[in-house]
Amino acid sequence: MRADTKTGLTVGVVGAIATSILMVLSITRSTSSTAAIGFIFIPVYFAMSFAGFFVWGYSIGTIRIGRESTARRFDLKIGLAFLVAVGISVLLVGGLARGLLLTSITSKIQQANTEQELSEIFEGSHFKRNRFVLGGIAQNPAASAGLLDNIARLDDPNLHEKMGSLFPLLGDNGKGLAVMRLVLRHHNVSPNTIEYLASSSQVDYVLGDVAGNPDASVETLRSLEKHQNYLIDWGLARNPRTPEDVFLKLLERAKYFTQRSTLKTLLRNPSISAEVRAKASELLKEY
Repeated sequence: MRADTKTGLTVGVVGAIATSILMVLSITRSTSSTAAIGFIFIPVYFAMSFAGFFVWGYSIGTIRIGRESTARRFDLKIGLAFLVAVGISVLLVGGLARGLLLTSITSKIQQANTEQELSEIFEGSHFKRNRFVLGGIAQNPAASAGLLDNIARLDDPNLHEKMGSLFPLLGDNGKGLAVMRLVLRHHNVSPNTIEYLASSSQVDYVLGDVAGNPDASVETLRSLEKHQNYLIDWGLARNPRTPEDVFLKLLERAKYFTQRSTLKTLLRNPSISAEVRAKASELLKEY
Protein backbone atom coordinates (compact mmCIF):
# COMPACT_ATOMS: atom_id res chain seq x y z
CA MET A 1 0.00 0.00 0.00
CA ARG A 2 1.32 3.44 -0.93
CA ALA A 3 2.42 5.63 1.96
CA ASP A 4 -0.05 8.39 1.09
CA THR A 5 -3.00 5.99 1.08
CA LYS A 6 -1.85 4.37 4.32
CA THR A 7 -1.53 7.76 6.01
CA GLY A 8 -4.94 8.78 4.71
CA LEU A 9 -6.60 5.64 6.09
CA THR A 10 -4.88 5.99 9.47
CA VAL A 11 -5.78 9.67 9.89
CA GLY A 12 -9.27 9.01 8.53
CA VAL A 13 -10.05 6.26 11.04
CA VAL A 14 -8.58 8.14 14.01
CA GLY A 15 -10.39 11.36 13.07
CA ALA A 16 -13.71 9.59 12.50
CA ILE A 17 -13.46 7.77 15.84
CA ALA A 18 -12.64 11.02 17.66
CA THR A 19 -15.59 12.78 16.01
CA SER A 20 -17.92 9.91 16.91
CA ILE A 21 -16.79 10.00 20.54
CA LEU A 22 -17.50 13.73 20.72
CA MET A 23 -20.94 13.12 19.22
CA VAL A 24 -21.73 10.39 21.76
CA LEU A 25 -20.68 12.69 24.61
CA SER A 26 -22.83 15.49 23.16
CA ILE A 27 -25.86 13.18 22.92
CA THR A 28 -25.42 11.84 26.46
CA ARG A 29 -25.22 15.41 27.81
CA SER A 30 -28.58 16.21 26.23
CA THR A 31 -31.78 15.88 28.26
CA SER A 32 -34.03 16.14 25.22
CA SER A 33 -36.52 13.30 24.85
CA THR A 34 -35.45 12.88 21.22
CA ALA A 35 -31.69 13.00 21.85
CA ALA A 36 -31.28 9.24 21.46
CA ILE A 37 -32.26 9.58 17.80
CA GLY A 38 -28.82 11.11 17.30
CA PHE A 39 -27.24 7.67 17.73
CA ILE A 40 -28.84 6.61 14.46
CA PHE A 41 -26.86 9.25 12.58
CA ILE A 42 -23.47 8.46 14.11
CA PRO A 43 -22.53 6.06 11.26
CA VAL A 44 -23.34 8.80 8.76
CA TYR A 45 -21.15 11.34 10.55
CA PHE A 46 -18.46 8.69 10.97
CA ALA A 47 -18.38 8.22 7.20
CA MET A 48 -18.41 11.96 6.52
CA SER A 49 -15.65 12.72 9.00
CA PHE A 50 -13.63 9.75 7.74
CA ALA A 51 -13.77 11.19 4.22
CA GLY A 52 -12.57 14.60 5.39
CA PHE A 53 -9.77 13.24 7.56
CA PHE A 54 -8.74 10.79 4.84
CA VAL A 55 -8.22 13.67 2.41
CA TRP A 56 -6.16 15.46 5.05
CA GLY A 57 -4.05 12.40 5.78
CA TYR A 58 -3.65 11.54 2.10
CA SER A 59 -2.41 15.08 1.43
CA ILE A 60 0.08 14.84 4.28
CA GLY A 61 1.28 11.48 2.92
CA THR A 62 1.67 12.93 -0.57
CA ILE A 63 3.79 15.79 0.78
CA ARG A 64 5.95 13.32 2.68
CA ILE A 65 6.55 11.28 -0.48
CA GLY A 66 7.45 14.49 -2.34
CA ARG A 67 9.98 15.47 0.32
CA GLU A 68 11.62 12.04 0.15
CA SER A 69 11.85 12.17 -3.64
CA THR A 70 15.22 13.02 -5.20
CA ALA A 71 13.53 14.95 -8.01
CA ARG A 72 13.62 18.72 -7.50
CA ARG A 73 11.16 19.77 -10.14
CA PHE A 74 7.78 21.27 -9.27
CA ASP A 75 5.00 18.67 -8.97
CA LEU A 76 1.41 19.92 -9.32
CA LYS A 77 0.01 17.04 -7.25
CA ILE A 78 2.30 17.85 -4.35
CA GLY A 79 1.47 21.54 -4.64
CA LEU A 80 -2.27 20.81 -4.47
CA ALA A 81 -1.70 18.40 -1.57
CA PHE A 82 0.16 21.14 0.32
CA LEU A 83 -2.70 23.62 -0.17
CA VAL A 84 -5.31 21.06 0.91
CA ALA A 85 -3.30 20.00 3.96
CA VAL A 86 -2.74 23.59 5.07
CA GLY A 87 -6.38 24.54 4.49
CA ILE A 88 -7.78 21.61 6.46
CA SER A 89 -5.18 22.13 9.22
CA VAL A 90 -6.26 25.75 9.61
CA LEU A 91 -9.93 24.72 9.81
CA LEU A 92 -9.27 21.99 12.36
CA VAL A 93 -6.96 24.00 14.58
CA GLY A 94 -9.19 27.07 14.30
CA GLY A 95 -12.32 25.08 15.16
CA LEU A 96 -10.64 23.35 18.08
CA ALA A 97 -9.21 26.60 19.44
CA ARG A 98 -12.58 28.35 19.10
CA GLY A 99 -14.38 25.49 20.83
CA LEU A 100 -11.96 25.41 23.73
CA LEU A 101 -12.06 29.19 24.12
CA LEU A 102 -15.86 29.23 24.13
CA THR A 103 -15.83 26.39 26.66
CA SER A 104 -13.65 28.53 28.92
CA ILE A 105 -15.91 31.59 28.50
CA THR A 106 -19.16 29.70 29.12
CA SER A 107 -17.62 28.08 32.18
CA LYS A 108 -16.69 31.54 33.47
CA ILE A 109 -20.26 32.71 32.87
CA GLN A 110 -21.65 29.79 34.89
CA GLN A 111 -19.42 30.77 37.80
CA ALA A 112 -20.32 34.47 37.64
CA ASN A 113 -22.31 35.67 40.64
CA THR A 114 -23.01 39.31 39.84
CA GLU A 115 -24.75 41.36 37.20
CA GLN A 116 -21.56 43.36 36.67
CA GLU A 117 -19.56 40.26 35.70
CA LEU A 118 -22.20 39.25 33.17
CA SER A 119 -22.46 42.78 31.77
CA GLU A 120 -18.70 42.95 31.28
CA ILE A 121 -18.79 39.73 29.26
CA PHE A 122 -21.80 40.92 27.26
CA GLU A 123 -20.17 44.25 26.46
CA GLY A 124 -16.49 43.40 26.27
CA SER A 125 -15.99 39.81 25.17
CA HIS A 126 -14.80 39.12 21.62
CA PHE A 127 -17.56 36.50 21.50
CA LYS A 128 -20.19 38.74 23.05
CA ARG A 129 -22.68 37.99 20.25
CA ASN A 130 -22.02 34.27 20.18
CA ARG A 131 -25.23 32.38 20.95
CA PHE A 132 -23.54 29.99 23.39
CA VAL A 133 -22.17 32.94 25.36
CA LEU A 134 -25.56 34.67 25.29
CA GLY A 135 -27.27 31.43 26.25
CA GLY A 136 -24.96 31.12 29.24
CA ILE A 137 -25.80 34.65 30.35
CA ALA A 138 -29.52 34.00 29.91
CA GLN A 139 -29.25 30.96 32.21
CA ASN A 140 -27.37 32.74 34.97
CA PRO A 141 -29.68 33.71 37.89
CA ALA A 142 -27.77 37.00 38.28
CA ALA A 143 -28.81 38.30 34.84
CA SER A 144 -30.94 41.43 35.27
CA ALA A 145 -34.11 42.36 33.43
CA GLY A 146 -32.16 45.03 31.53
CA LEU A 147 -29.47 42.63 30.38
CA LEU A 148 -32.06 40.07 29.31
CA ASP A 149 -33.87 42.77 27.36
CA ASN A 150 -30.65 43.76 25.61
CA ILE A 151 -30.17 40.14 24.53
CA ALA A 152 -33.79 39.85 23.37
CA ARG A 153 -33.41 42.87 21.09
CA LEU A 154 -30.37 41.54 19.23
CA ASP A 155 -31.22 41.11 15.55
CA ASP A 156 -29.93 37.60 14.93
CA PRO A 157 -32.26 34.80 13.71
CA ASN A 158 -29.87 32.17 15.13
CA LEU A 159 -30.77 33.31 18.63
CA HIS A 160 -34.31 32.05 18.02
CA GLU A 161 -33.17 28.57 16.93
CA LYS A 162 -32.20 25.47 18.87
CA MET A 163 -28.54 25.10 19.88
CA GLY A 164 -26.16 22.17 19.80
CA SER A 165 -22.40 21.63 19.95
CA LEU A 166 -19.78 18.88 20.22
CA PHE A 167 -18.20 20.97 22.98
CA PRO A 168 -19.81 21.37 26.45
CA LEU A 169 -21.14 24.87 25.82
CA LEU A 170 -24.77 24.56 26.90
CA GLY A 171 -24.41 24.46 30.67
CA ASP A 172 -27.66 23.23 32.22
CA ASN A 173 -29.49 23.77 28.93
CA GLY A 174 -29.60 20.06 28.21
CA LYS A 175 -32.43 20.43 25.70
CA GLY A 176 -30.47 22.96 23.65
CA LEU A 177 -33.20 25.60 23.94
CA ALA A 178 -32.77 28.74 21.82
CA VAL A 179 -31.31 31.82 23.50
CA MET A 180 -34.65 33.64 23.31
CA ARG A 181 -36.41 30.75 25.01
CA LEU A 182 -33.86 30.90 27.82
CA VAL A 183 -34.52 34.63 28.13
CA LEU A 184 -38.27 34.01 28.40
CA ARG A 185 -37.80 31.35 31.07
CA HIS A 186 -35.55 33.52 33.26
CA HIS A 187 -37.18 34.62 36.51
CA ASN A 188 -36.02 38.23 35.96
CA VAL A 189 -37.44 38.67 32.46
CA SER A 190 -39.63 41.78 32.26
CA PRO A 191 -43.12 42.04 30.73
CA ASN A 192 -41.71 44.50 28.18
CA THR A 193 -39.20 41.89 26.97
CA ILE A 194 -41.93 39.27 26.74
CA GLU A 195 -44.12 41.59 24.69
CA TYR A 196 -41.21 42.47 22.41
CA LEU A 197 -40.46 38.84 21.64
CA ALA A 198 -44.16 38.16 21.13
CA SER A 199 -44.20 40.74 18.35
CA SER A 200 -40.75 40.16 16.86
CA SER A 201 -40.13 36.40 16.86
CA GLN A 202 -41.33 34.23 13.98
CA VAL A 203 -40.38 30.93 15.63
CA ASP A 204 -43.25 28.90 17.08
CA TYR A 205 -41.10 27.39 19.86
CA VAL A 206 -40.28 30.90 21.09
CA LEU A 207 -43.89 32.03 20.80
CA GLY A 208 -44.91 28.91 22.70
CA ASP A 209 -42.77 30.08 25.62
CA VAL A 210 -44.31 33.54 25.35
CA ALA A 211 -47.76 31.92 25.50
CA GLY A 212 -46.79 29.97 28.60
CA ASN A 213 -45.36 32.95 30.48
CA PRO A 214 -47.74 34.23 33.17
CA ASP A 215 -46.40 37.77 32.72
CA ALA A 216 -47.58 37.96 29.11
CA SER A 217 -50.53 40.31 28.65
CA VAL A 218 -54.03 38.97 28.07
CA GLU A 219 -54.10 40.79 24.72
CA THR A 220 -50.94 38.98 23.64
CA LEU A 221 -52.35 35.62 24.71
CA ARG A 222 -55.51 36.22 22.70
CA SER A 223 -53.43 37.23 19.70
CA LEU A 224 -51.23 34.13 19.93
CA GLU A 225 -54.27 31.85 19.99
CA LYS A 226 -55.05 32.93 16.44
CA HIS A 227 -51.87 31.20 15.20
CA GLN A 228 -53.58 27.85 15.87
CA ASN A 229 -50.23 26.16 16.35
CA TYR A 230 -49.88 23.25 18.76
CA LEU A 231 -46.66 24.58 20.35
CA ILE A 232 -48.40 27.85 21.14
CA ASP A 233 -51.51 25.99 22.27
CA TRP A 234 -49.44 24.03 24.79
CA GLY A 235 -48.12 27.28 26.22
CA LEU A 236 -51.60 28.78 26.46
CA ALA A 237 -52.94 25.60 28.05
CA ARG A 238 -50.46 25.71 30.93
CA ASN A 239 -50.58 29.47 31.52
CA PRO A 240 -52.67 30.33 34.61
CA ARG A 241 -53.37 33.80 33.15
CA THR A 242 -54.89 32.56 29.90
CA PRO A 243 -58.44 33.94 29.70
CA GLU A 244 -61.47 31.63 29.69
CA ASP A 245 -62.43 32.41 26.10
CA VAL A 246 -59.01 31.27 24.89
CA PHE A 247 -59.27 28.03 26.86
CA LEU A 248 -62.60 27.35 25.17
CA LYS A 249 -61.10 27.96 21.73
CA LEU A 250 -58.34 25.47 22.49
CA LEU A 251 -61.03 22.85 23.00
CA GLU A 252 -62.27 23.44 19.45
CA ARG A 253 -59.04 22.39 17.74
CA ALA A 254 -59.15 19.51 15.25
CA LYS A 255 -58.68 16.03 16.67
CA TYR A 256 -54.99 15.25 16.25
CA PHE A 257 -52.33 13.59 18.36
CA THR A 258 -50.96 16.99 19.47
CA GLN A 259 -54.42 17.98 20.69
CA ARG A 260 -54.27 15.15 23.19
CA SER A 261 -51.28 16.84 24.85
CA THR A 262 -53.15 20.15 24.83
CA LEU A 263 -56.08 18.59 26.68
CA LYS A 264 -53.82 16.89 29.23
CA THR A 265 -52.00 20.17 29.84
CA LEU A 266 -55.29 21.98 30.31
CA LEU A 267 -56.39 19.48 32.93
CA ARG A 268 -53.16 20.11 34.87
CA ASN A 269 -53.83 23.86 34.92
CA PRO A 270 -55.44 24.73 38.28
CA SER A 271 -56.90 27.99 36.92
CA ILE A 272 -59.32 26.45 34.40
CA SER A 273 -63.03 26.59 35.17
CA ALA A 274 -65.22 23.61 35.93
CA GLU A 275 -66.77 23.97 32.46
CA VAL A 276 -63.43 23.80 30.66
CA ARG A 277 -62.30 20.91 32.85
CA ALA A 278 -65.44 18.90 32.11
CA LYS A 279 -65.22 19.50 28.35
CA ALA A 280 -61.50 18.69 28.23
CA SER A 281 -62.06 15.46 30.16
CA GLU A 282 -64.84 14.45 27.80
CA LEU A 283 -62.80 15.20 24.69
CA LEU A 284 -59.82 13.31 26.04
CA LYS A 285 -61.92 10.11 26.19
CA GLU A 286 -62.04 10.16 22.36
CA TYR A 287 -58.30 9.49 22.08
